[in-house]
Amino acid sequence: MNPDLVKGQLTGSFNRGFAYTVYEKLITDEKTGALKIKGLISDYKLPSTTEMPYVGNMQVELCHTYEPTGPYGAKGIGEAALASVQAAVANAIYNAIGIRFYKLPITPEVVLAALKEKEGASHS
Repeated sequence: MNPDLVKGQLTGSFNRGFAYTVYEKLITDEKTGALKIKGLISDYKLPSTTEMPYVGNMQVELCHTYEPTGPYGAKGIGEAALASVQAAVANAIYNAIGIRFYKLPITPEVVLAALKEKEGASHS
């Protein structure tokens, strides 16, 4: 397998995981479950290249393993970086402000509301 392509797949997977964690949200009607967006790309927030880490600053390391059921011992790699981002971001926020988040996305508005709630609770 081509290590450079694998590293590219992991970088893209990380970026998707980051987007899921801090941006992406499908807004639905709570009663019907129907989407409230009109299907326009402007209705669905995605991070641009200016909001993502610079690829040159990312370091991807590969660990050689063997998967007997995969072709030539290979296995899927895309999900490896995708799922870990949510926990890393949520734990970083917890370490910074002492508030745990269990629902995605963790947008600035969600963090601000939690901070205000925490501040109100401390004054009670």
